[in-house]
Amino acid sequence: MINTDVLIIGGGPAGSYLARYLVNNGFNGNIMLIDKKSVIYSPIICGELLPSEELLKPWVGNELYSVLLTTLRETLRKDFVVNEISELRIIINDHDVGTMPFRTYLIDKAALIRHVLEDSISKGASIRFGVTALRCTSKNGGYECLVHDGQGGEYVIRTRVLVGADAYPSIVDRSLNITRGFDADDLIIATSNRALGEYDEREAVIIMDPGLAPGGFAWIFPRGDGSHNIGIGVRNNVAWAGNDPLKFHMAFVNKYGLRQIRKSVLMKTIPVGGLLNRYGLGNAYLIGDAVGSVIPTNGAGINPAMITAHLLGEALIRDGDYSASMNRVFRPLMDRMLLFRRIGDPLLMSRDAMERAIKLSKRVIRDSIYEATLSSMRSNTLIKFLISQPLIRLLSLTHM
Repeated sequence: MINTDVLIIGGGPAGSYLARYLVNNGFNGNIMLIDKKSVIYSPIICGELLPSEELLKPWVGNELYSVLLTTLRETLRKDFVVNEISELRIIINDHDVGTMPFRTYLIDKAALIRHVLEDSISKGASIRFGVTALRCTSKNGGYECLVHDGQGGEYVIRTRVLVGADAYPSIVDRSLNITRGFDADDLIIATSNRALGEYDEREAVIIMDPGLAPGGFAWIFPRGDGSHNIGIGVRNNVAWAGNDPLKFHMAFVNKYGLRQIRKSVLMKTIPVGGLLNRYGLGNAYLIGDAVGSVIPTNGAGINPAMITAHLLGEALIRDGDYSASMNRVFRPLMDRMLLFRRIGDPLLMSRDAMERAIKLSKRVIRDSIYEATLSSMRSNTLIKFLISQPLIRLLSLTHM
């Protein structure tokens, strides 16, 4: 048996950031992080897009923006940026509805995580890759996790504080029954690959087309070297209802003239149902995708994951209340974005309804998608969505 004070399961953006935050801010105790991946840090299933400091400032609340800014400045270095993007092109069905300002960074996510982990190791954290958590139990005021090490067989890790940062559904959540989980329509199956194609190096492309990505969208993000990060998001209840997500992916690739570089298309499940009903139980906590910290309207997960890790790290060091911090700082935005996503679901699931909406008001639909992509908390954005709700529902009923 191995003993530690904090065991973090999962070494992605949330887990790596938490380990680094604790060692850099004087946490009194031993910190161990395990991850089932055998390589630090691969494979990457992600668009790898991060906002610039100024992009989101006009759209989100001050306290949340302050935490976001902290996570960016603590992790993002110039050498992790592979391309700077200035515009977002929005394509709805087959209609190019124009470009909008969109100063963002295309990053090397693996390099960023590796740097954060190496910094944690240099300051005393224990990091073990190739270790899979099989189950965790509450015992004698702490937690015991049975793990399988690819090189050392099975053993138990005992910890005072347990953190699930291992995506959704988390082994910590499943073992301890912390949350109610998500329904199928609150999950996305996301694909990921790299491809060549004739697209502007300074322009990210988002394609809203229920025929290609029902319940989600497709993306083309330029890397600055002629290649692009590409993928689609397909709602879980559609993806596995007699449909193969790879067929949707290949239809997107072929339609938009993309030539894939990697033979294998990677896939993973992403929650888009907002934050889960609980963030922890006792001294067991959930952060990152494990707690649902993916923006429901745009699928962004890197910064949201680090925001949850920052709030938990602060609570652990200051003996604070993680749940209260999440509810005050982060939940208002997540609830608003979930509302926007659910209002838009009738369009996201029906190409015909989307087509009718475009013909009636291309500008309203375009601006709504843009503002939802920026996670807008502005009152006029909410008013715009609420005004459009009867129209969207009418179009959905007409389609049925």
